[in-house]
Amino acid sequence: CALALQGGMLYPRESPSRERKELDGLWSFRADFSDNRRRGFEEQWYRRPLRESGPTLDMPVPSSFNDISQDWRLWHFVGWVWYEREVILPERWTQDLSTRVVLRIGSAHAYAIVVSQGLLCPEYIL
Repeated sequence: CALALQGGMLYPRESPSRERKELDGLWSFRADFSDNRRRGFEEQWYRRPLRESGPTLDMPVPSSFNDISQDWRLWHFVGWVWYEREVILPERWTQDLSTRVVLRIGSAHAYAIVVSQGLLCPEYIL
């Protein structure tokens, strides 16, 4: 899993040699309201579907969860939030093992940890 973030990468464009897959849309979302803000890591929410870890919201991406939610606890929330989305990859990406897949995250604020199929990808620090 290669991870690229908005700051150091040109916006990818479709071409004969490059396929793009948009990930915009509704994602499962959950904020970690625990006192130490570490429950998601301690309980390994990333090891199973997020909806099995507790209540989730359908959150549109891109958006700002602080502005969209009707839950007042999110309006000024600072801490870990979890997003999850199941993605069906184009068949060619899975057939050719030499295919390089880059995940571009354009709206992570300052720090992001990405998990793919229960495995941690490189971390992003702004």
